[in-house]
Amino acid sequence: MPRLLLVEDNHHIQRIFHDKLEREGFTVTTADDGEQGLQRAIETRPDAILLDIMLPRLDGFQVLEHLRADPTLGGVPVFMLSNRCTSNDVQHATSLGARHFFAKGTSKLQDVALEIRTACGFKKIVISTGNVIMAKPILAAISHPQLLCSVVTVLVETISAAEHGAPDLILLDGRAPNAFTLLQQLKTSPHTKNVPLIAIRDHNQTQHRLEEFVDSDKIATDLRPLVMKHLSLDEPASTAQPVAALA
Repeated sequence: MPRLLLVEDNHHIQRIFHDKLEREGFTVTTADDGEQGLQRAIETRPDAILLDIMLPRLDGFQVLEHLRADPTLGGVPVFMLSNRCTSNDVQHATSLGARHFFAKGTSKLQDVALEIRTACGFKKIVISTGNVIMAKPILAAISHPQLLCSVVTVLVETISAAEHGAPDLILLDGRAPNAFTLLQQLKTSPHTKNVPLIAIRDHNQTQHRLEEFVDSDKIATDLRPLVMKHLSLDEPASTAQPVAALA
């Protein structure tokens, strides 16, 4: 899953953004000040950074300058988040290479997550399944550094998660109770009917007029190629076996 570094000294705001971004599928590391943020960036090599301006030790602009001077971190997309949002602040952040500037208090969490996802080229899947145990082999099969996986274990919340999260693909675990009732709702909702959908089913379940499905005993072998094809994702350079865990 994509790794995101959140540098924010306000612990209340940090916790809110951390929880939201993890639900969106990011693996989130946090830092409380500018120096710690730089150290965490070196340690974790994040795929994106969400950076406050008014920070102890080093402010956000200084952190951004250090990042841009580092040959190994200079290309990491950085997004600014601050109460200081004058035109001069925005212009200064942009001149230092920030991708986007979010104003605290007026920027919606969902919009922040969507902007980071879009700017970085990440793809998103909503996985609707019965429980976290059922989700683990699905996550393990499709783990990819450009893929955000948002797991929903309360089926009635799937429609809302898909409507607000704007996924590129929905994975529906047909083994969960009432899953195929949910399928009909997904196929008729104006917000989700055009979103590609793959279902996981047991052998004794009918296809339910699905265009694509994977048998539950073939998740490890058959699911990943379908997902990669739908999302036009290439396999990462590393040939290591993908491993994923729930956030």
